[in-house]
Amino acid sequence: MKMELLSPSALKISTLTLAIAAASLSTTTVMAAECQLNDGTVGGATSNGVTALACGNAAVAGGANDTVAIGNAANATGNSTTAVGGEAFTGTVAAGTDLNAGALTSTGSTPGATAIGWRATATAERATAVGHLASASGVRSTAVGEDAFAGGANDTVAVGNKTQANGNSTTVLGGEAFTGTVAAGTNLNEGNLISTGDTAGATAIGWRATATAERAQAFGHLASASGVRSTAVGEDAAAQGERSVALGNQSTAGGTNDTVAIGNLANAGQNSATAVGGQANAAGLGSTSIGWQSEATGERAQAFGHLANASGVRSTAVGEAANASSDNAIAIGNQSVASGLDAVAIGGDRSGVRQTTASGTSSTAIGAQAQATQAGATAMGWQSTASAERAQAFGHLASATGVRSTAVGEAAQAQGERSVALGNEAVAGGTNDTVAIGNLANAGQNSATAVGGQANAAGLGSSSIGWQSAATAERAQAFGHLAKATGVRSTAVGEAAQAQGAGSVSLGNESTAGGTNSIAIGNGANAAGDNQIVLGNAGQLQASTASQSGGTNIVTTDANGTLGTSVSIDSLATSQQFSDLRRQYNRQEDRLEEAEDGIAMALSMETPVIPSGKRYAMGFGTGYYNGSTAVSASFAGRATDSVTISAGAGVGADTGKVGARGGVTFAW
Repeated sequence: MKMELLSPSALKISTLTLAIAAASLSTTTVMAAECQLNDGTVGGATSNGVTALACGNAAVAGGANDTVAIGNAANATGNSTTAVGGEAFTGTVAAGTDLNAGALTSTGSTPGATAIGWRATATAERATAVGHLASASGVRSTAVGEDAFAGGANDTVAVGNKTQANGNSTTVLGGEAFTGTVAAGTNLNEGNLISTGDTAGATAIGWRATATAERAQAFGHLASASGVRSTAVGEDAAAQGERSVALGNQSTAGGTNDTVAIGNLANAGQNSATAVGGQANAAGLGSTSIGWQSEATGERAQAFGHLANASGVRSTAVGEAANASSDNAIAIGNQSVASGLDAVAIGGDRSGVRQTTASGTSSTAIGAQAQATQAGATAMGWQSTASAERAQAFGHLASATGVRSTAVGEAAQAQGERSVALGNEAVAGGTNDTVAIGNLANAGQNSATAVGGQANAAGLGSSSIGWQSAATAERAQAFGHLAKATGVRSTAVGEAAQAQGAGSVSLGNESTAGGTNSIAIGNGANAAGDNQIVLGNAGQLQASTASQSGGTNIVTTDANGTLGTSVSIDSLATSQQFSDLRRQYNRQEDRLEEAEDGIAMALSMETPVIPSGKRYAMGFGTGYYNGSTAVSASFAGRATDSVTISAGAGVGADTGKVGARGGVTFAW
């Protein structure tokens, strides 16, 4: 048998003669053969096994049977093994040539092993090594590529130049990938590790990919999975913790366990952290950061949205550029800020001029551009402001700037300490204890009270109750529609009643007490002089300078002492008139008590919050105002997922009057 091979000098092998041992042919069925080289010899080739073939200088085909060794110093010693390779300078496999003598070409030493390539070695049962310096040492292992290595006990696969698969059942695919189990790839730069797998069940696919822990998976250029059961996908992705997942270019899932980083440059740095989005950063233990450049750096902090930032422990930021910077703070909405401990800010700002802000400890701001800036403050409504400790502002543009002040209504203002403003554009000014209730009601001085539409209590300690009523002097009291008390310590009771003089009293419809300490009682009564008392409408009295005699009568005088027409006591004041006067006065007192009870009821009304997963809720409350107390009960129910209804009723403790309210809320 002859084979044509290239000669050493012309890169063309001349005739190769296959010589079959005579003894093998003539005396036994066992066949062994060596190839005759072009120098007429077998070059020291040895074929000892059944149906063995050895071709090349010092080639050895040993084992019991079916071994093949082709190439300079090729060595196939195990049953059914194959070793093919030579040290030809062209880098190709050349059977039977050796231009650089003395180098081991291929070795197959166990049953079923196959080694093809210069110095390729397959040393385990059914192992396969293909390539220059390829090595397969595990049972049923496969190494393909220059210097590829498939180790481990069994079933490892390394595909690619200089790949390494070291662990049981591992697979490495890709240039310089490293898993310890499976590696496959290509390395154009010699001397670099391509792929390595050194633990059971690991997989690395990609140039220099590494999977170094049990069942770790790394896919991509420079991808690294070093945690048990970790997964890294993407260029330079790193899954470091146990069961961690890194998905995206240069994403990092750190910590010791259960971290997730998804997105370009996403980072989950602590245990159980989750970062999703480009450059998202979940650096706190158990934190969550979702959105481009979102950050959750506090323990168990949660940030959701573009540029959202939750840096406080257990803080929550939801919305573009939302910021929750203190422990337990909640910021929901575009550019909302919750910087106080336990603060809540809910609302957005499209203009960028004024942010929804809850900066005080335990403060709450709800609504676009709402701001609660002090401890315990609450602001609810567009551009509402609660800027003092425990101040409460509810409504569009409502403002509570006094300590423990309350403002309810559009543009309502509670400026003084413990002040109350209730109604559209109601103003409770002064420094303390003012009350303004009603549309455009105004209580402008300390301890002033204004109740009613456009009621005005402008004097220190004054009271004005009724539509457009006015008490403008110190301690003045005006009760009734259009009633006006303009004198110091004056009192006007009744529709359009006027008490103009200091200490004057006007009681009755359109009654007027104009003089100092004057008293006008009755419909249209007019006491114009100082210290004058007028009961009922007796008409204008004429002055007289004549000497008077007779019975005792009440008279009126002008500033010159001129007497008017006398009127007998019997005709001026009857018991019935005094009874009517008492009834009117008592009625006003009752109305005051009812109004105070009404305020207490309003303060006691509780709006129950329906917890998640529940359908109904009830709440109970109590209120106090100026000595009056009230209690209330409220109910709330969820009609649908987006509609809730509520109702409440209260009763005043002093008068027994009952108030009620109801409402419906729509959400979308």
